Amino acid sequence: MNLREIARNYKDIVIQCHNAPDADTIGAGYALKRCFETLGKQARLVYAGNQRISKPNLLMFIDAVGIGIEYVKGLSRSPDLLITVDCQYGSSNVDKLPCKKSMSIDHHKPEIPEDENTLIRPELSSCSTVVWDLLLDNGFAAEKDEKLCTALYFGLLCDSNDLTEMRHPMDRDLADAPHDAGLIKKLRNSAFTIEELNIMSRALQGVNMLGKVGLFKSEACDPNLLGFASDIAMKVERVDCCIMYCPMDLGLKLSVRSSSREIMANEIAAFICAGVGGGGGGIEKAGGMLIAKAVAAISRRDCEAFLKQRVIEYITYYEHVYAGDNRVDFKAMKRYRKLAKPVGFARSAHVFPKSTKITIRTLEGDIDTAVNDNVYLMIGIEGEAYPILSNKFEKGYTEMDLPYEAFTTYNPVIINRETGEKRQIADFARVCVPKGTKVVRAAKLTKPTKVFSNWDKERYFVGMPGDFIVADDGDLSDCHIIQRDIFYSSYEEMDGAAG
Repeated sequence: MNLREIARNYKDIVIQCHNAPDADTIGAGYALKRCFETLGKQARLVYAGNQRISKPNLLMFIDAVGIGIEYVKGLSRSPDLLITVDCQYGSSNVDKLPCKKSMSIDHHKPEIPEDENTLIRPELSSCSTVVWDLLLDNGFAAEKDEKLCTALYFGLLCDSNDLTEMRHPMDRDLADAPHDAGLIKKLRNSAFTIEELNIMSRALQGVNMLGKVGLFKSEACDPNLLGFASDIAMKVERVDCCIMYCPMDLGLKLSVRSSSREIMANEIAAFICAGVGGGGGGIEKAGGMLIAKAVAAISRRDCEAFLKQRVIEYITYYEHVYAGDNRVDFKAMKRYRKLAKPVGFARSAHVFPKSTKITIRTLEGDIDTAVNDNVYLMIGIEGEAYPILSNKFEKGYTEMDLPYEAFTTYNPVIINRETGEKRQIADFARVCVPKGTKVVRAAKLTKPTKVFSNWDKERYFVGMPGDFIVADDGDLSDCHIIQRDIFYSSYEEMDGAAG
């Protein structure tokens, strides 16, 4: 989506937020409007529906940033272009205003055909993130406009439950952008009304326990209120995981919390919403949305009954394997040798000075460590990044005199935690190849399995039928999961039977 071409080609532009606007649609719409202003194009920012904005922090937000949003019951004439933000033109949560041409920018599951007039990115946690990335792609120095950054930051903050349900590195990049911290603090502390406090109180009075997963039902409310209530519910005895949910126009909004190492909040959220919505976030805090139309298309149950069914399925879905647990007979498995395929590596001390506290930002999440001569940074065949000690690198890999060429959609970055400076690992990386001496015992999984390795006692690898459970032949307690395609492209079976 080329914003400069849009500004040139359309005389009359209207940006429309969804009905009953929240911080995300307002922030994203304002940032887009401000961008057009820098291009000499005045665009209107509007919303429709039956409900005017009344939440105290949203009114404060609009006034403090100078957003200039209008409430309309229609348009007196059709604009040349109407752009919906945080919603899709013609969807049930936004009035279909007349226009000569429409475009949609959103982060929810596509409900309309996708083409050059749509920018829909469900992998991102907020529409504010979609607009942030769009501005950067179009060459705008968005990070230099504090009002714009503050508006987008607040949108992400609210749609990701105080940044706890961010799904993608781009979300975390926006969260790092400069913003008015004082204003954000005021907005966060003006979030609830007395009636919303009463809604939260009533939601906490009843729980439906399914195993150690507690289900709490709330009346329709702001997603942030739902997240705050689920934080309190997690403190209840015997509740290892809680799901606070409430009805919305599209279906059920979920807020998920977990303190159990066997249940990652983002995983159970994604499991519940698979095929009928979207879910994601972090290990302890996540969220999701069950779309009523999608549930009705595959089930005779309503959304609430479907939610309970999915939770029960999840509880019985996985096998659990713990490092050092002798119930798994790795010695009976076949042996495989690692192939000498090139991957990337960089010495951390070449990226930042020694002792610098750094965060490795990857698609899988953030890893915190410190720069040291003994710490190397690996980039795997799928673009995954992880630290490795120098002695293990020297034992397992041969360095090649070749620069590494990045090939992933999101190149892993290193962040200086003291200054916030970001550098891509690929810019400092060279090629290396495994020495071919690594031998593992491996077998195909026949059931979904979670493996707790020696490397992290609180997190697990997840494998599905067809993936491989793998253990180091020299240390059978060093076990993990490797996806089927990666395994076949990285290992070859050795001659002779196992044993």
